[in-house]
Amino acid sequence: MPIDASHIEHLAKLLEKYSVASIEIEDNEQSLKLVVELGASSPVPAVTSGPNEDGCVVAMADVAGRFLAGHPWRAKPFVEPGQRIEAGAIVGLVKVGLIYAPVLSPADGILDAVLAETGATVGYGTPIARIRPIAGNCSA
Repeated sequence: MPIDASHIEHLAKLLEKYSVASIEIEDNEQSLKLVVELGASSPVPAVTSGPNEDGCVVAMADVAGRFLAGHPWRAKPFVEPGQRIEAGAIVGLVKVGLIYAPVLSPADGILDAVLAETGATVGYGTPIARIRPIAGNCSA
């Protein structure tokens, strides 16, 4: 069934209302990706951990679903260990039905490790990636 333009407008308004930056929906016949510019006042991702005693932070899933390290249409993961990332960078996706929810880095740093396995079922608050400060190390 084709997506009507009024449905797209309604989805965009809901994304903005609930401070959701993007949504991606696909089925056998079509796909739709909406990205909303939330501005500087947008909230930090709902689930984050502050720095541990070792100075590292952990990006966590804020929905339950199946973890993907990269987009299903790309061969490479979003990030790899040792890569420098900024706060808000996508470190993975959680697939819930036909929707892909991004998992975002809560801080600038170096990706120390991806903690979730691709294809694994994750829940709300599941640790996904560990980020270390630029000049520091994480102890496992």
